[in-house]
Amino acid sequence: MPRSARRLLAVLGSLVLPAVLLPVVAEAATVTTLYVAPSGGAGSGTLARPFGSLEQARDQVRKLAKNQRADIRVVLLAGDYQRTTTFQLTSADSGRNGHQVIYQAQPGAKVTVNGGRLVTGWTLSDPAKNIYKAHVGAIDFRQLYVNGERQQRARGRENPPGWSKTATGYTDSTQSMVGWKNQGEIEVNSRWGWMHYRCPIQSIAGTAVTMQQPCYKNANLHQGEEIQNPTWIENAYELLDTPGEWYLDKSTGDVYYVGDPSTKTVVVPQVQDLVNVSGTIANPVQNIRFDGITFSYSTWLDPSSDDGMVEGQAGFRINGPNWRDFDHSRLYWEKTPGAVNVGYSRNISFTGSTFTHLGAVGLNLNTGSQGTTIKGNIFRDIAATGIQVGGTDIIDHHPDDVRAITKDNLVSNNLITKAAADYSGSLAIMAGYTEHTVIEHNTIRDLPYSGISLGWGWGNTDVGGDTNYPGNFGIPIYDTPTTAKNNIIRDNSISDIMKRQADGGAIYTLSMQPGSVVSGNYIKDTPSPAYGAIYHDEGSRSFTTTENALCNVQALWLFLNHGLNIDAQRNFTTQPRSATQANTIDSTIANNPVVAGCEQLPASIVNNAGLEAPYRSLDPQPAPTDRIAPTAPGKPVVRTSFPTIAELSWPASTDQTGVTGYSVYANGKLVGASQGASARITGLVTGRSYTFTVTARDAVGNESCVSSAVAVTIPANENIALNKPVTVSSFSEPNVRALAVDGKLSTRWAQGLGQPDPSWLQVDLGAQYDVSGVITTFELSNGYRYKLEISSDGSDWITFEDHTGTATTQADNYASLPVSVRGRYLRLTVVGSNFNGGSIYEIAAYGKLATVTPDQQPPAALPKPTVNVLLPTTLDLSWPTGTDNVGVTSYVVYQDGQKIATTPLNQLRVDGLVAGSSHNFTVVARDANLNAAPASPAADVTMPAEAGLAVGKAVTVSSFSEPNVPALGVDGDLNTRWAQGLGLPDPSWFQVDLGAATSVKSIVTNFELPSGYKYKLEYSLDGTAWSMFDDHTAVATTVRRNPSIRTAAVQARYVRLTVVGSNFSGGSIYELQVYGGF
Repeated sequence: MPRSARRLLAVLGSLVLPAVLLPVVAEAATVTTLYVAPSGGAGSGTLARPFGSLEQARDQVRKLAKNQRADIRVVLLAGDYQRTTTFQLTSADSGRNGHQVIYQAQPGAKVTVNGGRLVTGWTLSDPAKNIYKAHVGAIDFRQLYVNGERQQRARGRENPPGWSKTATGYTDSTQSMVGWKNQGEIEVNSRWGWMHYRCPIQSIAGTAVTMQQPCYKNANLHQGEEIQNPTWIENAYELLDTPGEWYLDKSTGDVYYVGDPSTKTVVVPQVQDLVNVSGTIANPVQNIRFDGITFSYSTWLDPSSDDGMVEGQAGFRINGPNWRDFDHSRLYWEKTPGAVNVGYSRNISFTGSTFTHLGAVGLNLNTGSQGTTIKGNIFRDIAATGIQVGGTDIIDHHPDDVRAITKDNLVSNNLITKAAADYSGSLAIMAGYTEHTVIEHNTIRDLPYSGISLGWGWGNTDVGGDTNYPGNFGIPIYDTPTTAKNNIIRDNSISDIMKRQADGGAIYTLSMQPGSVVSGNYIKDTPSPAYGAIYHDEGSRSFTTTENALCNVQALWLFLNHGLNIDAQRNFTTQPRSATQANTIDSTIANNPVVAGCEQLPASIVNNAGLEAPYRSLDPQPAPTDRIAPTAPGKPVVRTSFPTIAELSWPASTDQTGVTGYSVYANGKLVGASQGASARITGLVTGRSYTFTVTARDAVGNESCVSSAVAVTIPANENIALNKPVTVSSFSEPNVRALAVDGKLSTRWAQGLGQPDPSWLQVDLGAQYDVSGVITTFELSNGYRYKLEISSDGSDWITFEDHTGTATTQADNYASLPVSVRGRYLRLTVVGSNFNGGSIYEIAAYGKLATVTPDQQPPAALPKPTVNVLLPTTLDLSWPTGTDNVGVTSYVVYQDGQKIATTPLNQLRVDGLVAGSSHNFTVVARDANLNAAPASPAADVTMPAEAGLAVGKAVTVSSFSEPNVPALGVDGDLNTRWAQGLGLPDPSWFQVDLGAATSVKSIVTNFELPSGYKYKLEYSLDGTAWSMFDDHTAVATTVRRNPSIRTAAVQARYVRLTVVGSNFSGGSIYELQVYGGF
């Protein structure tokens, strides 16, 4: 073996995994085993005299398979099986009589099938720039690898200045490229939306850059999504300026590299298809398995043609000069080939293998692939999509022969990372028109675009076409369904995606797919360019999307774009926002719990997603230091104030590191999640019995045993506000007042157009009711501050819920109390609407018709209320439960002789007092007939006048911007402020040194803006070891003034505010007020 080949073999061997053989049962003596070695020569196929090529082994298999009685194993001995042509397998190479032909690496051996070529003979070409060159001759390539790492082809800066589009290309006002050589090889790269355009330049003259056709024409077909100014320029010698960059001069056959590669192994690919496994529709290839083999160093040169790389979607290319517009090209885009390709096949398997350093798609299943298993493999560093399943042509969506259907394929327990490395509109997994494709337990991460894409056609090939598009894009309108159905995407872990493109998601679907399911997936860290973490796009129909867990989603957790019959329930998310648009109908988005943070998501989903235990060695992770689960929660207690809803609470669990969340199960099925020891479970069925249990989890996902069970039957409560008379402060046509109580969540009341806050709506229930719960469904998912009140006579009002201090964060808002409140009138007052105006889809009330007695006996007088001062402007009042011959129903609270509140509770928070002011408070108990007790003795209080512990103290900050310097955050003036450095990203921090250890019980953070901040407050004795005072990082603020009050004081010298999210406004506070006890 030549020395250079040995060196290449050694490097390639370091890139592959040891073979992993699937368990097999004991085999009969008739099993045949053949051996192959890279240097075996013309052997006989024994271990002592192995075959010297894969072709020799294949040809021997053909002879043996004619009378096959057991599996035939072709064992590849350790080494590099270098390809200069494609290894072809056809139906003649099939396993027969139900037996397999298995190409497998020898157990423990490192085996590579690769199309690479070693580049040697490097000499210093440009000492000033440290550029080396080597002669490679006529070979062409688009990738180059050094010591097994992909290197960057020469490219310029991001968003070069001076460029503007013209009809034939661009104007480059800088004229910086006029003298560059090989101008026809230079590529313009432009990223826009979901597409990555790569188009070659034809010529450069002065400021005129003329682009090559038809690439530039095709890149401008999609109106509104056309190619834009360059994101960067690539593939010119003159761009070599960074170590590791390279350039191939095809005119001379020389390759250039910045840095000295002479002591390194440099490989370039020379073969496009490493392996093809293809039969015919009449005679499919079948029963072949590949196990423990690494496929590497393939090429793909089509993007270097005049067509360039004009992505329509998902890495599919628009080719040819004759397209009149984008839409008419849709069903004719060209599929990117694979390094390994399969077509017209049955029962082909790829297990325990690695696909890496590939110039196009990793593994590609073409038309007619059936029963393929892709399991336990690694896909890493792939130029385009990792795995493609099925096609998108007419034969794929409406075949004349069922044997052409791509179906029953399994993609399971694979690690897919760093795919779409060159063509960034590509994916981890793409499935076109397929039946019963199962994509499960894969770990997918680090991608420029979407994770999994399922479906094709945008609804145009479905029955009746897509009525949203006039003319159906010119596509024939079918009266029969496509082959797409019963596809499953489940239990995958998908993270760190959408890093460079937009308009995608972790899971993306298209078109009608009856019986298809998206479930059990854990989706984490999707940035705002992902329109929806789960994105059912154009024409998506008949999907069930359930029990997915979504962590740190920046945009929408779910996005439906003119779909139909999509049922999205029982998903769990840290992001409450979802959206539908463009004629999405007959779909359900409901009963999807929102939790405060990722550590509250159900551990049963998170732990089950991604690689299963036998395959986790593919992606080694640090062993958890905590393996002890929390104790089981106590037996839950259930309250049913609303129909279809159960409100649970339970004794909390304990854990050595802290309980982070709980999961709630109904009849063994996961239905809820929460941070604390209570949860509201929606979407239940009235009259049905449920058995509830609860589990607890900790930060690393250890889940407790289940709690004791509690059984409950959901009562059939009636909406007592339905179609009752309504009066309002104002309304705007057609959103009249009656629509707020018509029982429909598709109609609404809205206050008068342009009217300022507040607005109100009042319902006459027609009789006295003991009201136990109210559901208010606002028009928008956030931004309303409101209160609900109950009155027996329309003049004396009892506060049922006070939500004026914070704005809503979801459309549905539930209010209930431990005791019912009697009244005939229900009033909603919207005191703040973020300038949108009061607007609700429905207000629904629940309770029982009151039994009115002729009672005239008042309750007994209450003792003096207890005062607990919390802040210089805030206190809590409390008093014992009143006594009455029938029962106390409400309490009237007076401040300085003036009534300030009526509440059914025996406590009240009073805010907005003046520091240093004196007050007295009395409380009057009342019964259902409004018989009033004598007033309690007065509780006198003088509010503290202190300015706080932080005023004038030393401050350190992450940054600041003049004139908003740090000291202004503790100067005692609510009109001056600190702001972080202008233009700097989140997070920012603000730290106060109180001067000495002192008791701290409350902190008030006064932000600049009325909403949008996520933050945390910490305290420390030494400025090094920090403890949490208040964690507000999961949900953004909805008011400027945010008090944080502890039940018990802590000892602290340092207090630190960290703003982790500011909605791009930057950290900025008027004042950080710190107080001890009062």
